[in-house]
Amino acid sequence: MCLARKIAGDVAVINVLESDADIPEFVSWVKANKKGLGCDTETTGLDWWADDFRLRLVQFGNATEAYVVPVELSEALLAAAVGAIRYVHKLVFQNGTYDLLVLDASTNLAMEEVWPKVTDTKILAHLVDSRGVKDGCPGHSLEALTGQYIDSDIALRVKGSMAEIAKSLKTTKAQVWKEVDTFHPGYLTYAGLDPILAYRLAAKLKRLVPASARKLISFEHKVAEVCSYMSRRGFLLDVEYTEGLARELEAQEAEWTQVARDLGCENPWSTDQCAEALRDLGVNLSAFALTKTGKLKVDGALLDKVRAPEYPDMVRLLAGAIDKAKSARKKRQTWLRSFLDLRDAEGRVHPAINSIQARTARQSITGVPAQTLPSGDWEIRRCFVADEGHIALSTDYSNMELRFLAAHGGDKTMLRAFKNGDDLHQITADAAGVPRKAGKTTNFCVCFGGGWKAVHEQAGVTEELARKAVEGFWETYPGVKRLAERLTEQARRFGHIETASGRRLYVDRNRAYSALNYFIQSGSRDITCRALVRMHESGLTPYMRLPIHDEVVFSVPEEHGDKAMKLTADLMAETIKGLEIPTDPDRGGRSWGSLYFKDLKTATANDPYYQAHPEQAEIDLKRRGIIK
Repeated sequence: MCLARKIAGDVAVINVLESDADIPEFVSWVKANKKGLGCDTETTGLDWWADDFRLRLVQFGNATEAYVVPVELSEALLAAAVGAIRYVHKLVFQNGTYDLLVLDASTNLAMEEVWPKVTDTKILAHLVDSRGVKDGCPGHSLEALTGQYIDSDIALRVKGSMAEIAKSLKTTKAQVWKEVDTFHPGYLTYAGLDPILAYRLAAKLKRLVPASARKLISFEHKVAEVCSYMSRRGFLLDVEYTEGLARELEAQEAEWTQVARDLGCENPWSTDQCAEALRDLGVNLSAFALTKTGKLKVDGALLDKVRAPEYPDMVRLLAGAIDKAKSARKKRQTWLRSFLDLRDAEGRVHPAINSIQARTARQSITGVPAQTLPSGDWEIRRCFVADEGHIALSTDYSNMELRFLAAHGGDKTMLRAFKNGDDLHQITADAAGVPRKAGKTTNFCVCFGGGWKAVHEQAGVTEELARKAVEGFWETYPGVKRLAERLTEQARRFGHIETASGRRLYVDRNRAYSALNYFIQSGSRDITCRALVRMHESGLTPYMRLPIHDEVVFSVPEEHGDKAMKLTADLMAETIKGLEIPTDPDRGGRSWGSLYFKDLKTATANDPYYQAHPEQAEIDLKRRGIIK
């Protein structure tokens, strides 16, 4: 079968292998294109670890021609596709991590064999322009990149074609990938265009990567490779604990929902009903924040305020009931249900780690939502455990953002504080004559792009003290001020800045003050990613489970726990412009949650390793300074 489409005025031919008899023709074409081809896969869904998951097609393409191999039809066709991947010197993928995970799970092609050949257009596109859809830009999907760099018309048709096919087959967008016939012309066209588009994009995007960022191309591919191995391994789920916790939370939700109803709020998830019930109990809500649609914002901040001692007991009880009912439902439905639904046959949940994301290139994780779980919460993290005979270990950086800022700002006061082990937060506070909490909040607000309003809200100080703290910061650390002014000027003048690693970050000119925050966040992200690569090259990849901003979570053999603490701490540590970015390793029990226990009783009651080794629980909690 042969199909044709025009791309930017050129005729693109899509050849489809209909049987084993067509393999020789495909092999000849591959040999003629051995230097490099675009590659893509079509599957029955995104859950490559699932028992019913199937690889349906493997596609190859150059700038004007593609071959679609329906590997689901025969072992010979599958072998032909695998052989082509092994034979071709360079392969271009769009979001290659997913395709390599698919091939690893569905064929005898290990990712380790394929990664050295890969060019990922999504990575190239991010290095060209890191802004995404939420920034008002096209983003980094194949459709968006095609529309921006190749052919806007073909991008629209490709984007909508599978939705149209789903409609014609009277099925859903999620199900169409399983149900569409192998030789459906629309499906084959969609599939055949992808490797051609990826191939063309690679040629265009490579030329557009700024000269300063070209050295990052190989680095970002290596980071993506390391993250793909963590995704493949997955994090072991304690199914029995997770199911038990889900039942407990369901009971808690029912209990607190009933309390809320008894106090006049029939539905704790209705903003209007919560607001009405609070008003009926005499709460003046006019001073509280509103949503963009003008409704009262019944969030954690409001509920915390009306639980203060000055409010009547009934009001505080209602606020607590609403908060606890909502929290129990969110934990159960948003996290626990997802964990249980996403686990594979061995009980592992495979995190989808987007190794280069956001405007600053910071990573994002779904599946195991490590970056969005409540800070300090052990209950949800307890769902995940180290492998049999292993313990959980976490190593993170100590004040990475502030140390990075000190190193690149070259501020003498800040550098001296870190080198001497002085309390930087107290220095900031003393300089402005504010409490230490305000000093600490100010230090971090500057790093994360906040101003005096953020200090006022987060530190709980008056607006006057918040302003004073921020003004004091800039007066105390003139080197940081000079760096901020230089970056802000670059952003205003050029519309972008260049990070320490050479990455170009676009900054909206009307928000040029964000330049310092982008510089810090992107640079800090690169420190963690360099550590991931070093640990991979040192053979630690089988033990790495999750990268979480400035932290990496491990599963290590229990007999090597102390040795692993030192090894990971040494490998992750880095020196920036003469200033060390130190690490803080911490071993725990069997569960990830064991790293978050706040007392010995909770630790020995809720972690299987600590139950069997209470003496180790005591040692670990003493090391953390939780008990004496």
